[in-house]
Amino acid sequence: MSQIMAIINKSLKEFLRDKVVLFFTFALPIFFLTVMPLMWGNVTNGMIAKFKGSLTIGMITLLIMTTGQADLPGSIASDRERGLYLKIASMPIKPWKEVLGRIFGIWVLSLIGSILLLLIGILYGAKFNLGFIIGLECMGFCFLIALTSTGIGLIIASLIKGESAATHAGVAITLLIGFLGGFFIPYLMLPIFLQTFARIFPISSATALIILLLEGEEIIGYNPLSFVQISFTIVISFLLFLLGLILYSKFCWTKR
Repeated sequence: MSQIMAIINKSLKEFLRDKVVLFFTFALPIFFLTVMPLMWGNVTNGMIAKFKGSLTIGMITLLIMTTGQADLPGSIASDRERGLYLKIASMPIKPWKEVLGRIFGIWVLSLIGSILLLLIGILYGAKFNLGFIIGLECMGFCFLIALTSTGIGLIIASLIKGESAATHAGVAITLLIGFLGGFFIPYLMLPIFLQTFARIFPISSATALIILLLEGEEIIGYNPLSFVQISFTIVISFLLFLLGLILYSKFCWTKR
């Protein structure tokens, strides 16, 4: 447990020291959260609070994706370039503890950012239909979003060695998922094949489920609360995470 805590502390200190990473991790979702409502000129006053709530949830997802898919692989690639893995491979540190420390570190950063965005959204007028059971269900879907993002981040880190390349690839994939998954374009305006992608891909699907629980079906444009969609979301989330762990252990934890 002490090894995991040491790696969590190391990861958090590195992220907090890197002001550029911190700025872009938090600045992009905060920018969209504050600017996009200014473009909703035809939204009625009765719906504006729900739309702001939906936007807040979407930007929290964007932040979780950024930390998992850009910050995490960038950090791993940086340590690999410095030869850290060659050093710790000869030390009594178990690989599973090392990767858990990295993952928990990035999740703590995501939690801090999510709380900040939630507070900004509420101050900006967002409303949520929150109850105890609904809160627990939303936490479960947030976990699936974090799990998927982390898995994709580990895959990126395993296949791309350079820090800059890994970080930029993560940012590009995050924005691509955002546009394809309906974070910036309403679901009903997406082409049919992208609507299918939004239903199947776990990050967009879990986000839609959270919005359904907190804001209602009329905000999403469809009802994602089905056994098939939830099952797909859970299975694909864990498969992507497992694939990331396998590739990470094979390509990053090496003595060469």
